[in-house]
Amino acid sequence: MGVVAVLLPCLALLVVALLVLEVRRYRTGRHLISARRLALRLAAGALLLGLLTAIFAGLFLLRLTEADGREQLFLAYWGGCLVFAFVLMFLMVADMREVEQRSTQRQHEIWRDFARYLAGKSGPDRADPSPEDKGKL
Repeated sequence: MGVVAVLLPCLALLVVALLVLEVRRYRTGRHLISARRLALRLAAGALLLGLLTAIFAGLFLLRLTEADGREQLFLAYWGGCLVFAFVLMFLMVADMREVEQRSTQRQHEIWRDFARYLAGKSGPDRADPSPEDKGKL
């Protein structure tokens, strides 16, 4: 139990540091994410912090490691933590979908730009005039 007592606050500090880093990168423009993705990540980070805090409180403050005499509190508390975990997974999936949509959009932009480049290189206005056209000039 001692390892868990040290590990949970360390994980919470790591989550806070990553959230601060994410916000700093967004504000400076070094990270090309949308405001929606930033909001999803901040919400997921806050929910993860809440879940880590709830686990710590349940284990060490409320001592809910067994349901001895407090079955309703035990079930309600850990059930609430389970709901937090499912909501957190939902937010992570939503963030993954945003990443996938942005990646697909970026691939389409790259192919479109490549097609424009090729069309510009081989188009009739860029090609050398044919011998018949030279005689007309």
